[in-house]
Amino acid sequence: MSSLPTGENIKAIEKLISDASEVIAKRERSVRRAERNLEIAEDHLADLENQRDELVIASWGDVPNWHGIFSMSEDASTTMRAYRDKWVGTIAGLRQTAFGNIYTGQSVYGIGFTTKSEEELEQTVQMVEFVLPYLIADERKEKSLMIYNYPAVDCYHSFVFNIETGTYGIATDRFMSRQETMEFPSLEFALRHLQANTLIDDVDKRKSLNDEVTE
Repeated sequence: MSSLPTGENIKAIEKLISDASEVIAKRERSVRRAERNLEIAEDHLADLENQRDELVIASWGDVPNWHGIFSMSEDASTTMRAYRDKWVGTIAGLRQTAFGNIYTGQSVYGIGFTTKSEEELEQTVQMVEFVLPYLIADERKEKSLMIYNYPAVDCYHSFVFNIETGTYGIATDRFMSRQETMEFPSLEFALRHLQANTLIDDVDKRKSLNDEVTE
């Protein structure tokens, strides 16, 4: 090609560019068709999963299947997640998150106080006692709940129960690495510490104080 005049060289290259552009355009159209077909297939699969899970849920009857609920992952069908959300919402003090536990495959649940009241403490004790048996221990032999409303700087805290030692604790992790675990001799001791150090905004604090005054 180098022996051709410059103008002809340019025309030849322009033709190659045009051909290459046409190949790209065809392949882009193929990709879009494949993406549409994939989306259709995924929607069909999701529809089938929802149909199956509607039948499964119906077979459970009117009583909540707590084992099934807490065994669920965030990848469960929309029907299953709606069922889970409905019943988990009836457990006072238990928070739902959008996270999944990579070690257990279960959804992650949270705990956090909004007042300093004994009533909420007792309610939270009962909630944890109810939920823990359904949680699976991770690689540290811990069953855990994410903690909300608790002081944290460049870290996150979890409420944990060690199935080997039988101790409750507040674990501190930073960059996916365990920094420390504050252990307590009983569930109530651990929750009292958590409640005492909870960050309560001014509105909740005033409400809590007003409730104490009127008692």
